[in-house]
Amino acid sequence: MLRVERAADPVPVHDEECAYERAVVVEYMRRMIPDWTWNGPPIPEHKPFFHELLAGRDGRIWVRLATEAHPVENEDHDPEDPSSMPVDWREPLRYDVFEPDGTYLGVVAPPEDFTHWVEPVFDGDHVWAVTRDELGIQRVVRYRIEAGGG
Repeated sequence: MLRVERAADPVPVHDEECAYERAVVVEYMRRMIPDWTWNGPPIPEHKPFFHELLAGRDGRIWVRLATEAHPVENEDHDPEDPSSMPVDWREPLRYDVFEPDGTYLGVVAPPEDFTHWVEPVFDGDHVWAVTRDELGIQRVVRYRIEAGGG
């Protein structure tokens, strides 16, 4: 049997990102249990290789990869609201795509307005996804995947 492995560098979690993720969890838990405190292990220093596996309607496998996050100013930050963070951490979306037989096809980097919160639908060289415009209005958009696009 032939075994092919793809090498991948671990994706770091920045100290500020760890603090952000921890604060988000603590704030969420304190909404239900006001005196809740963190008593679990620390947030790992590296992300898992991938976040999720999705199957396309054509049988292709889409792997949403972990990528290095970057801070983005929260324009809606409310200092009076303890759950409102001044900075959000965002990861650019990247998918590794495989044929049903395991053949690696390549990486797909969706545009910035593409969201994974509503599961996209993959079929061949097309993807249907929800996007938000500058006013926050959601739209369903069909993308065509082009080899070597950028």
